[in-house]
Amino acid sequence: MSESTETRVVAVLDDMFFTSKIREAAKSTGLNVEILKKISGLIEGLRNDPPTLIIVDLNFKKVEPMELIKNIKSSDKLNSIPVIGYFSHVQTDLKKEAFQAGYDIVMPRSRFVRELGDILNIGAC
Repeated sequence: MSESTETRVVAVLDDMFFTSKIREAAKSTGLNVEILKKISGLIEGLRNDPPTLIIVDLNFKKVEPMELIKNIKSSDKLNSIPVIGYFSHVQTDLKKEAFQAGYDIVMPRSRFVRELGDILNIGAC
């Protein structure tokens, strides 16, 4: 599969293990995934160049994942973009909070890694 010029998948995280897993899966699907680690200007950057999929590590405290999703879903330019959050399987309260805040899909890290190829293909559509 070749990368579409309109395809832009963004992952918001700072964990090297998951960065590596995402890049590895992206390479095998032919997609380029932009890893965003800086929080300053994040929403503005997404609005200026809206992605086709946003992936968020719900444990990335610097970005405040619940505030981030509220900002995404309140933006006319971003609110229709699927947003996937992943978390540690023991954090069931975080899962519930993420759904209530507006994440479209919330899943444990193990499932996220297992289904990463399929997840990235959501962004290719």
